[in-house]
Amino acid sequence: MSVLLWLWLAIATPPRAPQVVLISTPRGETTVPVTSERGSAAVAAPLLGPPLGLTVALEGSRVAVGLSGTEFVFQLGAPFVRVGGVVYGLVGEPYVARDTVFLPLNWLADCVPRALGGRYRWDASGAGAWSRLVELPVAGAVAAAPPPSAPMHSPAAVPNPMTGLRLHHTVVVDPGHGGVDPGNPGRYFPDGLVEKDITLAIARLLRAELMRRGIGASLTRSGDTLIDLADRGAFCKAECDLFTGASSAATGPLGFILRDLQVNEYLRESAQLAALVQDSVARIHPGGGHGVQQAGFMVLTTARRPAILVETGFATNRTDGAFLASSLGQHKIASAIADGIVAYLLEFERKLAVAAPARGR
Repeated sequence: MSVLLWLWLAIATPPRAPQVVLISTPRGETTVPVTSERGSAAVAAPLLGPPLGLTVALEGSRVAVGLSGTEFVFQLGAPFVRVGGVVYGLVGEPYVARDTVFLPLNWLADCVPRALGGRYRWDASGAGAWSRLVELPVAGAVAAAPPPSAPMHSPAAVPNPMTGLRLHHTVVVDPGHGGVDPGNPGRYFPDGLVEKDITLAIARLLRAELMRRGIGASLTRSGDTLIDLADRGAFCKAECDLFTGASSAATGPLGFILRDLQVNEYLRESAQLAALVQDSVARIHPGGGHGVQQAGFMVLTTARRPAILVETGFATNRTDGAFLASSLGQHKIASAIADGIVAYLLEFERKLAVAAPARGR
């Protein structure tokens, strides 16, 4: 028998979406507003037509966008875009509102410069108020400089003295089971404890540990209530960037479950987080670690961001059961998971810092 401890970790996207995008081309400059009405930044495709020569064809749920002789194929409600044989993950999804197709800003900022080589350059130095897409007239040409009134890139924030993190992050911790669903009774849990009690105890400790390190944290449930499995993923669609669950499963005391790239565009990030948390918890757990695995759990398939499930031990193992039920064991697990999260966020911020000047070239 197994004990499931679902721990969602929903890390908010650090960069603030710009209010407008400046489209700079050899033909002039156009301002396009950015909307976040569906939770993630998007732009109205028709507004990109005049400055970029962009074309849009909507057929059912399929959206074909033409730009500079290249076709980008989207599916409404799906967080990816296909260019020929290459699929790019997106932050956000294309949608139709008021008879208008809206495209994720991430497509314009990241996918277009990558897919079209040196034809376009993204400049995010507008300090959150604006960003710029520059169309280069010829290969190697230097794009027009921002107007004198445009704000310059602000210096990086002072790192947190405890973690070294420079950006604000928010984590949502989701303890599994609850209410009428007690979960595993736990053969070696003392004093009538069941799985829902263990998950909530560790989740509370993890929340406290993250907040102690300057990371925002909240719980999906703080008492003995039940959240439907189909609803858990809803906590990780808009401002959420990462999903974590934890369990004590019969397949191994410290396994990590990842979703497929087609439903989770952050699979690579999920795998990295899983490995870091796995290594951290395995160092303090009496059962060690059993690697990273893949599966299609509903709580992961309904999340639209990176997602992992942490298996914390065997409920049917005497040593694991005592460790999970003890105050010391729960504190160790929560602290180790927090260590893995911080390690992931530090690497994530490093990649953001590297990517920002690369997009600005």
